Amino acid sequence: MRMKLVSTIVAAGMIVQSSAAASQCSMSLLKRHGDPAGTRIYTAGTGTPSLYFRTDLDVNTDGASRSYHPNDPRGQSLALNNIANAISGIWNAAGQRIDCEPRRGACYTRYIDTFIAARDSQWATQGSPRVATNGMVPWQHDRRLGRSAPCTIQSGPYQGYFVSPTAFIVNPAKGECDQSRYLDSLTFNAAVLPKNALWSSLNKRARLGDLVVVRSPGSGRVAYAILGDAGPAKSIGEGTIALAAALRGQAVSPTASYRQVKALALADVQYLVFPGAGIKALTNGPFTQSDIDREGAQLLERWGGVQRLTQCASLQRP
Repeated sequence: MRMKLVSTIVAAGMIVQSSAAASQCSMSLLKRHGDPAGTRIYTAGTGTPSLYFRTDLDVNTDGASRSYHPNDPRGQSLALNNIANAISGIWNAAGQRIDCEPRRGACYTRYIDTFIAARDSQWATQGSPRVATNGMVPWQHDRRLGRSAPCTIQSGPYQGYFVSPTAFIVNPAKGECDQSRYLDSLTFNAAVLPKNALWSSLNKRARLGDLVVVRSPGSGRVAYAILGDAGPAKSIGEGTIALAAALRGQAVSPTASYRQVKALALADVQYLVFPGAGIKALTNGPFTQSDIDREGAQLLERWGGVQRLTQCASLQRP
């Protein structure tokens, strides 16, 4: 009976603390996201349009020239990721769809084996296993094969790697099979916006290209980023290799392995999104990470600085 009473007092204290923190932070609950944890999304009701949430940070390699390689489907020697993460569908030789979840153990092996068979058949559409990579590796007609094949980088130090796109387009003048069209995960700090995330603050909706301030409560490190890619609708908490490295205070070697990149993930990160503050509009064209740093720092200062962001850290997590 006493333990139950203590639990009730603690729970009530958490509610009061969360309410007080929301007041100091000046953000109110907008909604819960559709991820398993029901991550809370907070919005500003006055001042600078802004959105706040706190979750983990998994590393998203999309946009990196080394992301996927046809001869390294498991990411053991050449690639920064395993090819199962780039596959949206698999079919057996009889044309039957054979997708499975979660992609671990035997299910993971099924994706890898199907990819290898499709690759070795030179992407034959009949009589052999097939894969689809919608939104993760573009395809184009291969005149030599007489059918579609995944796009690969055609020249330079990363020749032969698959083209790895991002939803945010850096250079629309480049074709879909040109890696320079997309945001480079190794160069730019960027966070992933879940698909169909209708998050708004003061009538400004979060969109790709908007500035984001990201902070590690544990170390206090702050990094400036943009929303640079779209992820699964029921997932939240991803960032580029460059962003994870910045929050870790580490440099990433050009020859970093898949295992080293995965190890950059963080378990606890604050995200502050500024809807309507698109980097392309702010720089009136091409931009660099230095531009993101400058514009992001100015926005954070106007919003209330690290002091206010620290107050927001007291908001109750899922």
